[in-house]
Amino acid sequence: MPREKSSVSREDYLKAIWEIVQEGQAPISARLAKDLAVTPPAVTTALRRLARDEFLRVERDGRVRLTPKGRQVAQHLVLRHRLAEKLLTEVIGLDWTAAHEEAERLEHAISEPVAALLLARFGRRSACPHGVPLFGGLPALRRRGAVKLSEADPGDALEIVHVLEKDKRFLEFVDGLRLRPGTRVKVRAREYDQTMTLVVESVPNSAHTHESGRVIHLGLPATSRIWVRRVAHRS
Repeated sequence: MPREKSSVSREDYLKAIWEIVQEGQAPISARLAKDLAVTPPAVTTALRRLARDEFLRVERDGRVRLTPKGRQVAQHLVLRHRLAEKLLTEVIGLDWTAAHEEAERLEHAISEPVAALLLARFGRRSACPHGVPLFGGLPALRRRGAVKLSEADPGDALEIVHVLEKDKRFLEFVDGLRLRPGTRVKVRAREYDQTMTLVVESVPNSAHTHESGRVIHLGLPATSRIWVRRVAHRS
C-alpha cells in the first residue's frame, strides 16, 4: 500500500497522466496510484473530479485520456519542471541526481513570466539534465532514432541521450558509473539473461582519467531505463 500524500494537485495528476502516455504506456488508476504515491480510492475521487471539470475522460476499459484542456495544463507543468531542473543544475549548481525531486516542488512556483525568461536563457532546443528535450519529450527522442539500451545489439556504438530521472537511487547508481547523457559506449555482449557488457569509449567533461576501455555490466532493470542513439564506429 503506498504511503498517501497529504495533497496532490490537479496539475500533478494531469502531468502524471501525460508522462505515462509519453512513455508509450496506458494511464490507468493503478499506475497513477503508484506514480503519485496515493491510494487507489484517492485516484478514483480525483479522476472523477477532473472528468467533471473536463480535463480528462475515463474510458470504459479504464484508460484515462486527457482532453485538449487537460493536455495544455500538463504540458505547461512539464515545461516548468524541465526549466526548473536546468535552473537548479546549470545556474545554482545542484547535482543532476537531485534535480528531479527538487524540481517537483519548484515547478508549481514558476510563473509564466519567469518561465518565459528561463526559456529565453536556455533556448527552446535544449534538454533537461537527464536528456529530455524541453519540447517533444520522449516521442521527440524516438523520432531522432533513440531506443532503449536494452534494445541495442552487440557491436553497436552508442551515445547515451536520456536517463530515466524519477528514481534518485538509480540516478546515483548510473552517476557512479559515469553514464550520463553524452557518454559513448559500445555493446560488447548481451547474455541470455539480458545482462549487457559495455565498453566505455568517452565521458563528456570528465575529470577522471583512463575512461576509454572501462568495462561495465548492466542488467535489464538498468538498460531499460537508459535511452541511446546509434553513432558511427570510431576508426
